[in-house]
Amino acid sequence: MTLGSAQVGSTRRIIGCNAQHQLRCKLETMGLVPGEQVQIISSSDSGFIIEVKHSRLAISCDMADCLIVS
Repeated sequence: MTLGSAQVGSTRRIIGCNAQHQLRCKLETMGLVPGEQVQIISSSDSGFIIEVKHSRLAISCDMADCLIVS
């Protein structure tokens, strides 16, 4: 399952990333690394608001679809 298909309000653990090197590095810089828990705060057609490491981030739908979660 990808983060983009997870339900709002759920908490998921990142298990992998299916992105090219440049995007993967950007996601890692944002703290979105395997093993990290992510809570989906809200979603819209343009992207997601998520919480990771006690910080809220806005990410695009494309970014969310690259993150594999359990």
